[in-house]
Formats: sequence, C-alpha cells, structure tokens
Amino acid sequence: MTDPTPESWIIDPEGLRTLADHLRAEARFAFDTEFVSEDTFEPVLCLVQVATRDRLAVIDPMAVGDMRPFWNVVNDPAIEVVMHAAGEDLRIDRFQTGRLPDRVVDVQLAAGMVGYPYPMSLGNLVDRILGVTVSTGETRTDWRRRPLSPEQLRYALDDVRHLLVVADQLGDRLAKLGRTAWADQEYHALVESISHRDDHSRWRRLPGLHHLNRRGLEIARRLVDWRRDDARRTNRPLRAVLKDDLLVGIAKRQPSSRRDLEALRDFNRHHLASKAGEILDVITEAQRVAVEDLPEHSLRHDEGPGLSMVVSLLAATLNHCSAREQVAASLVGTVADLKDLVRWHVQGEPEDRRPDLAQGWRGEVCGRALMDVLSGRRTLRIVDPLADVPVALDDAPDDEPASPKGP
Repeated sequence: MTDPTPESWIIDPEGLRTLADHLRAEARFAFDTEFVSEDTFEPVLCLVQVATRDRLAVIDPMAVGDMRPFWNVVNDPAIEVVMHAAGEDLRIDRFQTGRLPDRVVDVQLAAGMVGYPYPMSLGNLVDRILGVTVSTGETRTDWRRRPLSPEQLRYALDDVRHLLVVADQLGDRLAKLGRTAWADQEYHALVESISHRDDHSRWRRLPGLHHLNRRGLEIARRLVDWRRDDARRTNRPLRAVLKDDLLVGIAKRQPSSRRDLEALRDFNRHHLASKAGEILDVITEAQRVAVEDLPEHSLRHDEGPGLSMVVSLLAATLNHCSAREQVAASLVGTVADLKDLVRWHVQGEPEDRRPDLAQGWRGEVCGRALMDVLSGRRTLRIVDPLADVPVALDDAPDDEPASPKGP
C-alpha cells in the first residue's frame, strides 16, 4: 500500500524556512541524516530527512546552503525530536551549531527498555512493531553525488517515515510498565555523552598507555590535543593526522630531535614529516612540566582468572534480572560496567563514586541482585538449562557467611 503522506524535496532557502515554520508549529517531528565521514574530521552532511504527522521532506544541504533555520528548530527546547540510534545525528548537530537538543526520543533505546534486543536496526524494529518492511537497498550510496534516484530518496525517507508511530507505541509500552522516567534518564544520558565526547579525559583510552612513564603520559595527553586541533583545522580524520599506535610510540620514545623522531617506524611520511617541528614543540612543552604535576597512571586492576570468574557470575545475574524485567541486557550493562561494580565493591563502596549499575533505573533492574551475589548473600542456581530464564537467585545458606571485601 502506498504511503499517502505528501513528500517534498527542499533545495532552496525559502523552502527550508517554510519547512522550519511547519516543524515549529507541529512541536514534534522525526529526523535522520545521511552523511559521509570517512575522509574528514567533520562529517559531510548530504541529506536531512524529516517527518511530521502529515508531511515528509528531504532537505538537500548541498543545495540549500545555510541550514541554521532547521538546526534552530531541532535545538528549540519547546520541540521534541524523535530519532533512531541518534548518536551520530546529534554529533552532526553539535558540529553544525555547538548545541544539542533538550528533548530527544531515541526509539532504539526505548525498544531496549521494553524487551526488544539492543541495539536493533530500524528495519527490524519497524517490522517487529508495525509489520512493515522498509527499503534497505541503498546502504552503500555515496550521498554526495547528484542527482539522486527515486529509489535513493525513498530509502532516505524510509528512515523517518514510521518513526513517530513507532515512538508512540513504544511510549505507550513504557508508560504501562512505569518506565517513562527510565527512558527519559537514558535520553538525557545520551545527549550528555555527545556533549562530553571531546572531553579532556578521552586520551586515557589510548591503547598502550600502561607502557608509558608519567612523562610519557603527559606527552601523550598533549599530542592528543595537538592532533585534534590539527584535524579540525585541516578537516581530516584523526587517524589521518596521527594514528594511535604511533602517537603512543612517540610518547614512549620521547624524541628530542627530528632525527630521533624520524627513527620511529611509519613516521617518514610526507604529511607527518612536515609536522615534525610542531610535534617536537609539543614534546618540549611536556618536558617542562614539573614532576609533581605529571599525570598519574590510572589504577590497574587484576584482570586474571579471579576477576574473570566473578564477572562471568555477575553477567549471568545481570542476564537473569534483565530477562525477568524484560529489558535488553546489553542496554543494562556491559562487561566493563560489571568490572567497575566489582572494583567499587572492593574499594569499600564509596558513595561519591557509585557506578552506573548501582544507581538509577539500572540499580532498580539489577543493582541489588548484583550486590547480593557479589557479597555472597545470594547464589545462582540452574533450574532449566533450556528455559529463557535458566537460573534462579536463592538466598545463601546461613552457614555460608558473606565473602569479605578484598582485592
């Protein structure tokens, strides 16, 4: 059956202003973007698809030029925007405006909170909820090329065509389960994560930092800042400016001369050789930092079989609780989250560093059970290996005292 909703192709500023007025009047709309990001620091925005109750539109930013009328509506706190897997779309908004919307609904997150797998593709989600098949044949399209075919435009519009209806149905399920506040917490956390995506602690995620001394950590930290600034200025991906492994290799070697720097494997490439002076200046500045002001290593924890066994047991507990509450376990927590919980427990459970699994809606779903198992107050028992929920949680026998905290 053909969708009767009128469709429009926005290619000039006047058309964009008219659409923006319509979106503002509706106060709620769905949107998605098509972009290319492989070759640039800032993604190249190629299309924006929009849906309201009675209109579908594709905006061509390459023809329109100034997209501010649209982004001003997106970021208007009086307007709700509905998306699927909103992270990259929000990142583009931040690139374009330096702002983020206040009222976001992400149907992928909402679906995970009412029992659907997480993350679930839009096509699977629309099929599961509405029984509708959406087009999937243009996933490899280069959206920069013009003209676009009718098939490409239909594919683009299918990304928003059903979003409002899906959001309404998921919203009803969240309300019936008493989880609307949970979803609001997660939407807010998503926006916050995008807002702090470029924060100054990201350098600590570089692989191989544990091989560096404290001076090397300072060099790595400063090189990360230099790389980001150069990538933004030249509009190139971070990896095209300086790869992670080479960055850490420079910080470990701590070269003091161009010859020493160029002795590193993979450095003798034209784009890097031309930056040798800048990189050496960064290293020199790091060498001037007083010893007492150098960064410390993050605490390293035992990753041996003991921790692995504990985390496996907790993962089974988390899966049990998630299945019982009909929430996607992968949305509730990861292995990294479980390790954080164990470390927090070992460190005496300081209230000012309470991990995600011990607070908020995650705490309601599984926090108490995880802490009971971790403390030895409850045990897991297999009841039916073939069941959807194959284990049960039992109180620990009185003659088996709770395990003491310790490393």
